[in-house]
Amino acid sequence: MEDNRNLEVEKIAWQVFLNRTGLSFRRELTPDEKKQVTNVDSYEYYREQATKIYEKKQRAVLNKKYSAIDIPADGKSGMSGGAYCLCFVYSKYNSNFVLKGYMREVEEYLKKNYTHYFCNYSLWNCGQSRDIWYFWKKEVGIFDVSVKERRKGKKTEVRPWRDSEMTEEELVAKTFKFKRLPKRWIPEFDTL
Repeated sequence: MEDNRNLEVEKIAWQVFLNRTGLSFRRELTPDEKKQVTNVDSYEYYREQATKIYEKKQRAVLNKKYSAIDIPADGKSGMSGGAYCLCFVYSKYNSNFVLKGYMREVEEYLKKNYTHYFCNYSLWNCGQSRDIWYFWKKEVGIFDVSVKERRKGKKTEVRPWRDSEMTEEELVAKTFKFKRLPKRWIPEFDTL
């Protein structure tokens, strides 16, 4: 267990190091090359930052008390879907659970193995997070509002995407508004 923690902290430290310094490499460094960079006193700062990020992520997972599934990285490089994320899934048939991994692999795993769910991708970078809500049907969207807008009385909407064939009345009839999204699947979502 401690080895997994140390390995995860080292991965995060490397990402923090690359993000803060702005470095990028044309190819993946070998372990010996990476060791030359990380075996200096100044790199300890990045390990400390990574430890804080790791502990924050673990607290987020433990506070929800959902079962967690680690999704391994497939090793494919690319800009799209490369952010580390915690995905909180609220499912109709499989209860609530958390997926941990990189966004592309987590998305593929969800689409391949589950239906009838909505989820929150909590993307992490440099100790900060950004949330994206997602509904399992492509034609349905979750439109979240900012805290500022929520104070003004605006609510989060779960509704079909607007298309040319749908009238305004049909759209309003299929729109559900929430002060806060429920942390479970609700029967109203079956009608979407």
